[in-house]
Amino acid sequence: MKPDDNQDEVRVWRTQSGHDIAYRQITGAGPTVLWLGGFKSDMTGTKAQVLADMAVRAGFGFVRFDYFGHGATGGDWNAARIGLWRQDVLEVVDNLTKGPLVVVGSSMGGWMTTLLIKDRPERIKGAGFIAPAPDFTHALMLPNLNPEERHALTVSGAFVMTGYDQGVTMSQAFFDEAKDHLVFGAPLTFDGPVRILHGMKDDVVPWSHGVKLAEHISSGDVRLTLIKDGDHRLSGPEDLKLLTAMVQELIDA
Repeated sequence: MKPDDNQDEVRVWRTQSGHDIAYRQITGAGPTVLWLGGFKSDMTGTKAQVLADMAVRAGFGFVRFDYFGHGATGGDWNAARIGLWRQDVLEVVDNLTKGPLVVVGSSMGGWMTTLLIKDRPERIKGAGFIAPAPDFTHALMLPNLNPEERHALTVSGAFVMTGYDQGVTMSQAFFDEAKDHLVFGAPLTFDGPVRILHGMKDDVVPWSHGVKLAEHISSGDVRLTLIKDGDHRLSGPEDLKLLTAMVQELIDA
C-alpha cells in the first residue's frame, strides 16, 4: 500500500481539556497499531519510525503521538501528570482510531498500555511491551533517588533529574498524583496475546520489572523475550528486527 500524500504528516487534535495533541497517522487494513512512547521521548524516535515504515510496507494502520509536555505537542511540563497522559491516550484512541488495536508501549508507554487495558479492554487485540515501566514513579524512581535529590524533594517539593538533554524537574505533586494510576496493586485482567521485549543490560528499567508485568497480567498467552546484550533503548538492528517480528505476530494472532 502506498500512503496518500497527506498520510503520516504531523496533525493536531484538540482535546476536551483544551490542549492540542500532535500526532501522525497512516491508514490501512486490519488492526491499527498504536505506538505509546516513553518518558521524555517523542513520536519521531527510531522504534516509532521503524513501525511507521513497516505500516506503509505491510498496509496496516498506525498511529503515534506526543503526550502533553512532549515533542511537537508541547505544553507546560510543570502541569504534566500521569493522569493527563492517560487521558491523552484515551483522546487518541476514542477519536482517531476505530476497531481493534495492537498497542505497543515503550518504557513509560508500557504503563500507559496497562492503563489502556483497564480503560478500553474491548478495543485491544494484542499488547506489546518494550522495557515496560508500569508504576515507575513509585517502583523505580522514588526508591532510587540519591540523597541530594531526596533532600531537594523534601525541602523544596521538587528535584531536577539529569540524564536527559536538559534537566527534568520532578515535583512532589507529580508523584502524589501518580498514586491514582498505579497498576501493580490490583489485578490486571487481559485475555489477549502479550509480548514483552526487555534488555538484560537495561540500566533504567531492570528486566525483573518486565518479569513482574508478565506475572501480573492475567492472559495465558504471555511471552517475555530477554535480550542478553540489550540496553534500555533496544534500538539496535537486531532489536528492531525483534520489534517488527513482535508486532507482526500480534497483528496475525
